[in-house]
Amino acid sequence: MKYLHIIKFGAITIGSIVFLLIALMLLGSFLPIGGGYQVRIVESGSMEPTIPTGAAILTKLAPDYVVGDVVTFKRQGDVAPTTHRILAVDEGMYTMQGDANNTPDLIPVAKNEILGVVFFQVPFLGFVLDFVRQPLGFLVLVGLPALWIVYEQAVRIVGVVRSQKIAATTETEQKNIL
Repeated sequence: MKYLHIIKFGAITIGSIVFLLIALMLLGSFLPIGGGYQVRIVESGSMEPTIPTGAAILTKLAPDYVVGDVVTFKRQGDVAPTTHRILAVDEGMYTMQGDANNTPDLIPVAKNEILGVVFFQVPFLGFVLDFVRQPLGFLVLVGLPALWIVYEQAVRIVGVVRSQKIAATTETEQKNIL
């Protein structure tokens, strides 16, 4: 019985930490973090196996970008940002290529189109963040913890009511004996 409480406490603690990290990454994907940091979701396999599809990446603006850096950029007119590796730099223009692609990108990227260098990634977390951005995912993120809290409070209330009934019954029985 003693170990059950320890396991329950550990599971709740780990679950809370995971929940908090996902919530922070989600918040970071909606709001600018400051300092040039941004959370992004990799939506294609062009950087596999280095960065898998569905990874959450953290990018940071840098004063300079060099050959070999993996950067996220968005050209004017692009719908979504792209994450590729810098192959060459020529007169301020960057030639890019995804690690899984056979050829470099046809259109070079200007420095002002680079959104940041990738310095941290969590594989598959992007799938979770994308799910949580959807109405059902948000409901799961908010609704399940809320239901858990309501359940825990209901169990506590029932326990208190039962103990008060037992105490009242015992007190009544003692008065009847006297």
